[in-house]
Amino acid sequence: MWEHSAKAQQVYTNPFTDVRVTATFVSPAGNRVVREAFYDGENTWRVRLAPDAIGTWKWSMQAEPADAGLTGDGTFVCVPSALHGPLQVNPKNPLWFAYADGTPVYLLAFHLWRSDVLEESTLAQTLDFLKTQGFNAIVSPHLEPSHMAWMRTADGKPDFSRFNLAVWHGLDRILRLSAERELVLIPFSILGGTNRLPAPCDEAGRDLLLRYWVARWGGFWNATYQPFSEWEEGYKEPEILQIGQRLYELDGGQHLISVHSGYASSETVQRAAWFSYHTIQDKLGERPDQSEKQEGNSDPAKFRRLAELYRRVPKPILAQECLWEGNYYQGEPGLDANLLRRGAWVIALSGGQINYADEVVPPRRSQRKEDMGAPLTFSDLGMAMRPHGELYPALTHLAGFMRSLAFQRLSPRPELASTGICLAEAGRTYVVYTLAGGEVRVDLKQAPGQFSVQWFNPRTGERSQKTKVAGGQERRLTAPDNKDWVLLLESHRG
Repeated sequence: MWEHSAKAQQVYTNPFTDVRVTATFVSPAGNRVVREAFYDGENTWRVRLAPDAIGTWKWSMQAEPADAGLTGDGTFVCVPSALHGPLQVNPKNPLWFAYADGTPVYLLAFHLWRSDVLEESTLAQTLDFLKTQGFNAIVSPHLEPSHMAWMRTADGKPDFSRFNLAVWHGLDRILRLSAERELVLIPFSILGGTNRLPAPCDEAGRDLLLRYWVARWGGFWNATYQPFSEWEEGYKEPEILQIGQRLYELDGGQHLISVHSGYASSETVQRAAWFSYHTIQDKLGERPDQSEKQEGNSDPAKFRRLAELYRRVPKPILAQECLWEGNYYQGEPGLDANLLRRGAWVIALSGGQINYADEVVPPRRSQRKEDMGAPLTFSDLGMAMRPHGELYPALTHLAGFMRSLAFQRLSPRPELASTGICLAEAGRTYVVYTLAGGEVRVDLKQAPGQFSVQWFNPRTGERSQKTKVAGGQERRLTAPDNKDWVLLLESHRG
């Protein structure tokens, strides 16, 4: 990140609205980039940029109305870095993500609710633990009415023209500590308007928030934008399209943008150019007595529908609210690690990537109604308490297996396997999941030549000895036992 700070000569009644400060950059190739500066307290404005070209950059800053303290110019040099750059959609296969330098990314995210309010050393230890488990992304934070982006008026109502700097400094901290560990940040709810979080109801108020948000986050390589959760609960489709497009214009397309959907209800939104990837919400085993329950059940095979979502709108899929161990709405099925592991593999081999939350309440039970809002879980407190979820080893095995493949070449091909759970590069690589062992049929009729066969144990991470089969026909292969297994077929052509 390149950052420049400047102190205003004047004192403004409302520094968030009374003056607008912008910076213009000229890249080494002569391309112009405009970024807005943001007020950060103590009469100080900052401008941030994530430069994406090596060489000497020029910059100039100006204010409207004019303020000599907020005017300046200069140069800086962008040098080579070990960083891969912002997360993007893989240009060669839109099922997957890649970093800006082209490095493929298999995303494994952790849902950390209150990351921005954790004490820094606790947050750092939490992120270190997650990194060792194979996570490379954090979904966080979920701002709340007691902890939101805006200040409050004297009568306690949100002042949508002034921002709560303590909250924004906490967001900067989670971005900084995540970036140091090469973790991407996906926010869960910033703008509000759903899940009880207030939001400005007019376009001007929303635009002020979007401008401020992009000004603060645009310099972080690991930032992404997701304004709110379950957008259908508070917004109309035209509003979503306008908000997404505005974010894209402000950011210049440098970072990913999505909106979390409760129902995947709008293909118009999903097909929008600014909409980078899908998020889905479909927890295993919702309690049947809950009025807010979704259409769901405890059958992990239901996640096979992800392949159809990708077929309709080919963009990456993040299973954002599917595997939340111990979650209130899942009840006892949400404590069944075998069930959750099977769900994870169906997601992965149907084309999805995973966001996991450890919401198990000590000693080991699911949340109850009286727990709602109380910070009792690892997803709330991080290393301030020990993890109680049991899914971590299985997710580590899953991520390690996927990353050992040329996964970026694979696509959902359910029709090629009798289980209907299959990623493949036809003629080259087939990865099939069976929920309960037994015989697995794989269609190799259009794939001549020799294939190696290997079984992967998703419970232990162990692999069987390789055997060989001939292609050119349907092959029938039997799993080692009646538990769940992953079948890997790879062509000897390489």
